[in-house]
Amino acid sequence: MRPLTFSDDKGNEQTWLPGGPQPALDAFQEFLNRHRDNDNAAFGIEDEENEEALLLLFEVGAACRIKGTQNPRTEYRLITNSGDYRTQAATFIRGGFPALDRRGPWLPDIPSLARARLRLEFDESVLRRTHPRELRRRLDILTRVDGREPTTTAGVTHFGFGNGGGDTVNAWFTADGRGLVVTFDHTSTLNSYEDPRAQAALYDGVPADLLALAGNAPETVLTVPHPDGGTLVAATGVFTFSGPCAMAEGLVSRLQEARLGVEATGVGWLLEDFLAMEDFTPEAVAETVGWWSAEDIAKGFAATTAPEQEQTPPDREAVDRFCQLWADSGYNDRWDVHYVLFDSHTLEETGEARNELLGLIRTLGLERVDAPPGAASGEVWVRSDPRIDAELGHWA
Repeated sequence: MRPLTFSDDKGNEQTWLPGGPQPALDAFQEFLNRHRDNDNAAFGIEDEENEEALLLLFEVGAACRIKGTQNPRTEYRLITNSGDYRTQAATFIRGGFPALDRRGPWLPDIPSLARARLRLEFDESVLRRTHPRELRRRLDILTRVDGREPTTTAGVTHFGFGNGGGDTVNAWFTADGRGLVVTFDHTSTLNSYEDPRAQAALYDGVPADLLALAGNAPETVLTVPHPDGGTLVAATGVFTFSGPCAMAEGLVSRLQEARLGVEATGVGWLLEDFLAMEDFTPEAVAETVGWWSAEDIAKGFAATTAPEQEQTPPDREAVDRFCQLWADSGYNDRWDVHYVLFDSHTLEETGEARNELLGLIRTLGLERVDAPPGAASGEVWVRSDPRIDAELGHWA
């Protein structure tokens, strides 16, 4: 243990020395409790000997770690709950700057922190919480309510509807569940219809196979010329389903630069209002929006084909083995949309068990998706499935 200095934004300081009457963490907590106020919400722990420091930034919900005094290395991390501040402080006190590696992810600058905050905000959204299976079902109905038909070409199904005033939702899903959802709110600050380069930038980071979908839209869909040729669907919101539902990197950057929230995409009133309905019925839709008649809504619901029932029971042995692997190394994500297996494991650590899992996913016809950015190389994300859900209760 080494000497530490506690400080705050008001110039208060306190030195803690090893061998004193209090553990360092308790002494820091007392210092924080004594000085924290509405206008005093930044506190630091400095290890002068090793040129390291940790800052707890309560007002902005973040922590900052610093290494070095000349050309210092400075990194930031979002804090999502009050207990995390104490955890960060305890980790730094025990092991300094390097020990905080496992308490990341640590981000290189303030703009990156702002983008991470936007992603966190979106992670609470209705769209992120909605299973793609249910999303596709409701998009199918809403497309028909709008007087259109979902169209499938080369294994890709396009859904789309609008409010008759130029605001639209377009979505594409492949046979294996990869998808792209695009919203367009013509009143939004994000409307770049007359600026093709800015419009294209909104799609930055979209996987190439999904980006191609937005460049192959029906003639009835509003498009914008792409600077490099072709077109893209006019968008104020771009959401990918290659892994867990996420905003495109280009969209996140634009929101961060313009200091806007997710609501600027129009996804809330154009799509999420329909997804938030516990009972998705003609009556509920008619009460929510006024741009369709009750007759059109009823016709759209009536025209929707009921989902096909599972014809062949799944392989019993494969189900049991999948559930066993889940019980040994997995869990459901917070919204029960995905099974996450081999969390934080590298490919080397998972060994043959991962290959076995991938084979089981194929055998059972489950939808495997890309692990989110920053996930360990061995992690496997699979969309939850009612057949498996029915069994997991016996294995939890």
